[in-house]
Amino acid sequence: MRKISLLVSFSLPLACLAQSIERPTPHPGDECRHDIIDNLHGREKIAERRIIVTSVVPGRVTMSVTHRVLVTRETADLTNKTIVYDEDLNAIEQDGIKFAQPYPRRIYPLQPETRRENVEIEFPGQTGTSRTEKQDARAGTWETRTVPAGSFPVLTLVWKGWYNSRSPLWRWSGRMQRDIAFSPATWCEISSTEQVYAPNASPWTHRDFILTSFKQGTDEPKHEIDATLPEQGLILAPRSESED
Repeated sequence: MRKISLLVSFSLPLACLAQSIERPTPHPGDECRHDIIDNLHGREKIAERRIIVTSVVPGRVTMSVTHRVLVTRETADLTNKTIVYDEDLNAIEQDGIKFAQPYPRRIYPLQPETRRENVEIEFPGQTGTSRTEKQDARAGTWETRTVPAGSFPVLTLVWKGWYNSRSPLWRWSGRMQRDIAFSPATWCEISSTEQVYAPNASPWTHRDFILTSFKQGTDEPKHEIDATLPEQGLILAPRSESED
């Protein structure tokens, strides 16, 4: 009995990576898996998320989002759902409910220091309820981000702003921030940190989402992918093991 490690390395042209991250092209069967970490009471893994692309047609990418919930505390929002995205992979529909406009998480092409200001979002809701957000976005510079799925060159897009919510009995508002790391190596989000603050400015939600594995089409899940920064050219080194 012996194990064989296979190392596959290749370089992509510098010109296609050094400037920006372009709009990705997911395919049916593509999959991303993330660990969800709660940071409110120390770092605690509370769930695992699995995202599978089920359909791709012009202007619509449909994905199934499922969760393996590990704790019952503060995880009621982690429900299974079907989400439809536009070509930029911003959500336009969830479980059959259409959004007034795509919910912004991604900007393509994404370049260092990319900015968006005063982005307004309105959520559909039940009669008498509403939620609106107003956010600004700014991308950072190239860096290497290491997660369980591997090491990747990333640009982190930071969304900051305010939300206002209304129900028949209550109105409340607060601030929010999402730091989302994207890479040219995969359409999956490499990691994100999401913080929502209650009206008294204490954290309401503070979670990390960390990529643990991904596969594209019929490929096997990819782990331990090493990558240099795009300025130096990208080197991917997926490793797999088999036993004789």
